[in-house]
Amino acid sequence: MIQIPLFLALTTLAAPFTVTDYGAVGDGAADDTAAFQAAMDACFAAGGGVVEVPVGKYRMEGQLAVPPDVTLEGPWRAPMTVGAYHADDDPLSDPLLRGSVIMPVGGADEPKGPPFITLSRNSTLRGLVIFYPDQTRTNPPVAYPWTVASRDDNCSIIDVLMVNPYQAVDFGTSVSGRHYIRGLYADALYRGICVDHCLDVGRIENVHLWPFWEPDGNSPVREFAREHGEGFVFGRTDWEYVTNCFAISYGVGFRFRDGIGSGPYAGPGNVLLTQSGGDNCAVAVQVDATQGHAGVSFSNCQIFGDIIVAPTNIGMVRFDACGIFGSVDGGRGVSAARIAGRGRVSFSNCHFYSIHPDNQASPVIQVDEGRLSVIGCVFINHEGLVSNPDHITLEPGVISAHIVANEFYDEMRIDNRAEGQVEIGLNIDRTALQ
Repeated sequence: MIQIPLFLALTTLAAPFTVTDYGAVGDGAADDTAAFQAAMDACFAAGGGVVEVPVGKYRMEGQLAVPPDVTLEGPWRAPMTVGAYHADDDPLSDPLLRGSVIMPVGGADEPKGPPFITLSRNSTLRGLVIFYPDQTRTNPPVAYPWTVASRDDNCSIIDVLMVNPYQAVDFGTSVSGRHYIRGLYADALYRGICVDHCLDVGRIENVHLWPFWEPDGNSPVREFAREHGEGFVFGRTDWEYVTNCFAISYGVGFRFRDGIGSGPYAGPGNVLLTQSGGDNCAVAVQVDATQGHAGVSFSNCQIFGDIIVAPTNIGMVRFDACGIFGSVDGGRGVSAARIAGRGRVSFSNCHFYSIHPDNQASPVIQVDEGRLSVIGCVFINHEGLVSNPDHITLEPGVISAHIVANEFYDEMRIDNRAEGQVEIGLNIDRTALQ
């Protein structure tokens, strides 16, 4: 009797399924929806595992549901450069995409319709390229449903390129605890990633939402995104960790709001963001609501665009060791940050450097109400650059403020009309003029 080594037996049992074995063609013309679903269902019936997607272009006229414990995986491992997406002689041609390219064509003009791909408990989407062939660059974008949505805990998206989704990732409508998103690159035209219904440590790493599919800043698609688009949206989430994530050219880069659920899923969340930022966003950070005891923290981030803390916020908002470059259009009457609500907003060891000339008539930080802490920061603008009338304006509704141990390259200008308690001291100014 021949004995098969245990590791060989396990390897044989764990051999992946392949969509082409179930009828997928991958020629960009045949509808491969049923073949993909059959392969994934067979994998689930066998106890779960990997369903491989060989190199090809797979047209999808329907939706896909990745069963529990199943990974749908292609060979892609790194994003392509901008120049790889279009033929040199025709900038409006179809992208020259490589790898395992999935091309959904259903759901046009149905933004609230069923998502293209749903993920179940412990399921994963990995190594794939998703491209909407019927999306347009020359008009406002076609509204499609979410490209990928979670339907349970422990869902993952790893090393995925979404070329032109209208809405990329919905980890918010349904339960999404312990989700993991890493290495996602997307030119999301309306919504990038929405997180909600997460009661246990979600993680998002190395996600870049940037305009590589349609880089023309004056195109209808880009104008739509700058006016209506939101990069990252966070509702109810506990101890969300976000690292090396960027949103470029959106109306709002990062938005924090109340959860849309009830019971334990009601109310806002808390999020820690490191080495991330919003670039060329009308509003880089919008805080409508965050948890009072934990809140939102930005550490070592770069922020190009307004910081807006709404009157509805009662929680903590922190910026530590961040570069804050202010408004990109000067349209909200503030150079860098406008603060309201009863929560506490703190800036520590940050530098402020206003980049837009229209900000000359605006304060760097406008505090309408609430609590403020500015400690150990540097205000860089000085004579010959943008010269703001006030570095900090405190309105009567301010409850408390600490403005301590900061450096101002020109004359320190603080307009204090607060009716609450304010401490201002140990600051130095005119250092760049000496």
